[in-house]
Amino acid sequence: MEPVIETKDLTKRYGATLAVDRLNFQLRRGEVFGLLGPNGSGKTTTILMLLGLTEPTSGTVRVLGFDPARQPLEVKARVGYLPDQ
Repeated sequence: MEPVIETKDLTKRYGATLAVDRLNFQLRRGEVFGLLGPNGSGKTTTILMLLGLTEPTSGTVRVLGFDPARQPLEVKARVGYLPDQ
């Protein structure tokens, strides 16, 4: 079964600040996944990259078979996002 979400060596830098460092994971249909960590650990940045709202510095992301950085409208049409703040 193909993953519904997959990251490979996903990295995001803001200047000299490393926000996400080579994140790798797969989420398959029906799985439950929690993204936990302290403030500033890259959780929001990861979500923004999954949604195509910010582009990774390096690495790859696939959401439902789409690349959010190249096909953001395809991802946005299929995924909901409700930030807590």
